[in-house]
Amino acid sequence: MSVGAEGTGRAELPPEWERLERVAEAAAAEVVFWRRRTAEAEEEIARLRKALEELAALQGDGPAGDREQIVRLKAENAALQSRMLQARKRVNALLKRLTALELD
Repeated sequence: MSVGAEGTGRAELPPEWERLERVAEAAAAEVVFWRRRTAEAEEEIARLRKALEELAALQGDGPAGDREQIVRLKAENAALQSRMLQARKRVNALLKRLTALELD
């Protein structure tokens, strides 16, 4: 092989090789893009995991705390249902009075 042939090496490549090179460069750029996206996603996962752990720590003693909250919410629900029943009775009484007034 002569020195002249070595210096022109790239110019002698067929067009298919140039196309392959462009595709390889585009693929490499995509790999860089997806690696960056992966790193961002992993950071987001770490941030969310930390926030979840902090939230769990704030809730206290886990299932026992949950049971207490359920009992409290059930009691609150019962009180609200009782108030709704009383309000319904008052509304029905008012409707009866209004009906009686309309007849007069």
